Amino acid sequence: MRRIAILSSCLLMLFFFGSFAFPKTCSASSPCANEVNGKCVAVETGIGTIGTDPKMFVQTIYSFVLGIAGGIALVLIIISGYQYMTSQGDPEKLKAANERLTAAIIGLLFIIFSFVILQVIGVDILKIPGFS
Repeated sequence: MRRIAILSSCLLMLFFFGSFAFPKTCSASSPCANEVNGKCVAVETGIGTIGTDPKMFVQTIYSFVLGIAGGIALVLIIISGYQYMTSQGDPEKLKAANERLTAAIIGLLFIIFSFVILQVIGVDILKIPGFS
């Protein structure tokens, strides 16, 4: 029963987040948000306007993924706090809440350090455009 609930929630999240990547307009009109010299330079999507050049595309997607990952880490920290409160002194439940809290904090640290490492390597050393 638990596997079915996990699978259905994963599919629901995949459908929900996957729908953001597709353009808002489904009519015959163009989903292009900004056109320069007859060339589309930005597309309007569910998560906002995404540029079609690689610099703007990477910048928009990167900031979106960081926000989602941070939000998930925050939700996991809140869930583990709720699990602590409702454990009623049961050592197994306390251990599970402690493990979830530790995993959420480590995941949040990984997110923060990946951002810092990408900034140092991508911007300062390699001078890749779009990460500044």
